[in-house]
Amino acid sequence: MSLQEYYEDSYNMERGRGASDLLHEVTTYSKGLFNLVTESKDRFLPNLDWNGLKVLETGAGRGGVGLLLARLGADVTLVDFSPTALDQAKNIFALEGFEVKTVVGDVTHPDLELNQKYDLIVDSHLLHCLTEDPDRASYYRLITDHLAPNGIFVAETMVHRKKLFIPDGFMFDERNVLWQMFGKWTPVRRILDSLDLERELNEAHFNIVYFYYYGQYGFVPHRSFMDIPAEILPAAVRMVLQNKVS
Repeated sequence: MSLQEYYEDSYNMERGRGASDLLHEVTTYSKGLFNLVTESKDRFLPNLDWNGLKVLETGAGRGGVGLLLARLGADVTLVDFSPTALDQAKNIFALEGFEVKTVVGDVTHPDLELNQKYDLIVDSHLLHCLTEDPDRASYYRLITDHLAPNGIFVAETMVHRKKLFIPDGFMFDERNVLWQMFGKWTPVRRILDSLDLERELNEAHFNIVYFYYYGQYGFVPHRSFMDIPAEILPAAVRMVLQNKVS
């Protein structure tokens, strides 16, 4: 089973759940990232109003962050490779009277059509799910191609720490890729060292305007890690990027 098939199956299993139940779940889960996004916008785009702000949420799933931003007046587009997740997102948005734009597609494919630029692009915990260097490079190109002048890319991603616990059913290789057994070993997370991540972003020609390592924060890669102490889980980096001015 591929990672894409795994996520699609997961969303399909919850087709019977009501949109109101999913609404509470996605907004609760998304509040931490939402707070980072609003603080970043207020700091780095202070002259732009939320009303009508062009926002893209990548790896959106059911669009929890996007919904919270729509409540502020933002014009939100969701992109995800799961049509089931985006269908559920439309139902959730409709509960509050929003008609959200959705794009079914893989952000690592160069033929993904978005047809506009965005003031704010939010990575909804997608970056660490991209385990291969070419896929990550394609994703970065998508971001740089679709950021408006002075626009910002906001992300929170898991990073490596010296002590990292790996439970049964998972393995961690020398490329900092976490693998999970789905009948066969499947790469599920790329957990770079924070210095390697910073180097990667510079090579992708981003201007790093904020980059902070949260060593006290434990990032849970999968529910199998839920009961593991924070100090032996992946740490987190929160970052804000812009395109470099040529």
